[in-house]
Amino acid sequence: MTKCIKIGLTGGIASGKTTVSDCFIRLGTQVIDADVISHQITEPSGSAFEEILSEFGSDILDEEGLINRKRMRAMIFNDPNQKKILEEIIHPKIRDKMFELINQSDDHYLIVSVPLLVETGMNRIMDRTLLIDCSEDTQIERLMHRDKITLNEAKAILINQASRLDRQKIADDLIVNEKNVTLIELENEVLELHKYYSKQ
Repeated sequence: MTKCIKIGLTGGIASGKTTVSDCFIRLGTQVIDADVISHQITEPSGSAFEEILSEFGSDILDEEGLINRKRMRAMIFNDPNQKKILEEIIHPKIRDKMFELINQSDDHYLIVSVPLLVETGMNRIMDRTLLIDCSEDTQIERLMHRDKITLNEAKAILINQASRLDRQKIADDLIVNEKNVTLIELENEVLELHKYYSKQ
């Protein structure tokens, strides 16, 4: 059996990664999503929950006993040490789960969606990298609208990610998803890439 081709999908926050992933899913492509796995392992039944609780205390829980992600983000945002501790707990577990799913796949190719593909160095273990790209102004506008945050908060989030240029340097394939791009245009671009990946 041919080993499946791993397409690393990445992009800055609010660039449209989920929208593009959904387009691939509609074409029957398997998508392994780091964000989805992160949510699963940090639920009460997840492999990282007790470790996070032990490290950060019960103050990070909401009234239902779930990790309050907004509170968690605020806690680690301005504290590089706390951020490093959290990443050391969850990143290896996310990677392990991703490779488990990759190894189980018998598809010709699959999409591995990792927002921090560049920052974690996971681009080096992908066969190709697909970047969903847009201007920082577009990211900020979408982020403010989506998360109901201020301009300064949105800018601060962007500063903590790899730069647009860094992502462009490692990209093999590119989808530009600016404000004027329609869903149909996006779907057509994904279809062309789907045809290309299927022939590799």
